[in-house]
Parts: sequence; structure tokens; C-alpha cells
Amino acid sequence: MPTAPRLADVEIVQTTETVGDYEEVRVFCPDGKVVISGGAEAKADGSHNESLAVVSSYPEYFPWQQESRLWVASARNFYGQPSTVTAWAVCATRPSGYEVVQTPLSEVPVDQPVTASCPAGKVALGGGGAIQGDRSALNKSYPAAFDSSGQPAQWVVSGRKGANTTVGVVATVTCADPIPDTTWSTGKATSNSPVGGFLACKDGRQVVSGGTSAKGQETVLTASRPGLQSEGAVSDGWWGQAGSFYEPFEAQVYVMCTSR
Repeated sequence: MPTAPRLADVEIVQTTETVGDYEEVRVFCPDGKVVISGGAEAKADGSHNESLAVVSSYPEYFPWQQESRLWVASARNFYGQPSTVTAWAVCATRPSGYEVVQTPLSEVPVDQPVTASCPAGKVALGGGGAIQGDRSALNKSYPAAFDSSGQPAQWVVSGRKGANTTVGVVATVTCADPIPDTTWSTGKATSNSPVGGFLACKDGRQVVSGGTSAKGQETVLTASRPGLQSEGAVSDGWWGQAGSFYEPFEAQVYVMCTSR
């Protein structure tokens, strides 16, 4: 199995816009870099946590390009007012074996996971998904299928919509040859709505990826995104938050970190 050099020239960029329901916010990596991972957060004044939800957060991918430089995010708000959506892209020089894998649109029961898998011998660096349907929402976007070295090979996505029947789901994963000096960890937060948590990188390490999985009745994600020490966090890490009409529920947060 080939081993790639460590991630080089990691840079996190973001953009924030006030947009209507399902309107996409896009953030591009600088020239010469590709998307490793990314995230999204939705906020709106006066809205309850269960009414606001991230609908999509994923690397936009076109098969003829063989790579992605763009992260896309969108949200919806049952209160009928605009949402403030921030999209983050974690970018780096293209690593060895880099490729993006995307599933076809699947119409599945609400909460049923859809999985994007890396080719054999490659690891998942990051990923995301888009949920389609009336009053739709993302509730899971996280790494899976960890091997003995602690590296995942899949990205799992699921979602909801207003009518609890079926929902359209597209899952996307960014893959590369195994990269040294990247470590994944996970932690759980449980409380009444909203539930959320910040999972910190240890020993001053740099955040490069992460995900969040909300579990409980009618849960939706309102944030799954990097948190940066340079922006006031106690350290780099990953922030996940979810809401629901029903309590209690939980959120599993994942973070991947590397040396600076």
C-alpha cells in the first residue's frame, strides 16, 4: 500500500452569506490547492434550533475534473426568514492518490445512511452530502470503516424531510493514499436541544477534517465545521451542533488533526 507524504500547505478558507432556503453558498480553495474537507453552519435570529437546519455541505465535484476546489453549503428555516450560512473549505496541495468519489442520487427512507467509499488502498480525508426534498435537512455526515491504523475509508450521510417517507441523498468523499501524521478522534455530546460539542485537536495540532452524526427523533444538523485557535477557540478542533423537537438526543463529533 503506498504511503503519501504528509499534507502540505493546509489552508482553511470560509465565506458567509445571508441567503434564502436551499440557496447555495460556495467557497473556493486558492489556485493550486484542492479541497480536503469542509463544513457548514446555519444561524438565524429568533429561530428555534429545530426549525433551522443545514441541508447540504459537500465538495462540489465534476467527473471530468477529477478533483474539487469548491465547498458548497445550504440551509433551510421553517420560520420563513433568511439564514446566515457559512461555508468552510479545508484546502491543501493535492496529495498523492487524491480523488473524489460521489454516489448517484439515492431515494431512501429518512435517516437511512448512504455511503461513499474510497477505492481499495485509499483513505477518506473528508466528505459531505446533499439532501433533497421538501423541508429537507442533513442529520449525519461522518467518517466510517476505520482500519487498524485508525484511518477511515468511507463517508456516511443521511437526512430528513418534512414528510417522513423517503428523501434524496448524495454522498461525497475525498480520498488519497494513506497519509502519515493524521489522527482521528471522536466524542459524544448528549443534552436537551440544542446539543453540540467542540472536539479539540491535542498538543497544538491543526484541524484538517471532521464530521457530525446526530442520533434521535427528527434530529437535524445546524453546524458541522472547523473551529480555529486563530479565531478565538481554545485550540483547533471540530464543532458539531444539532437540534430537534424531541429530547433528549445525542451528537457524535469527529475530528482529524495533523502537525503544523
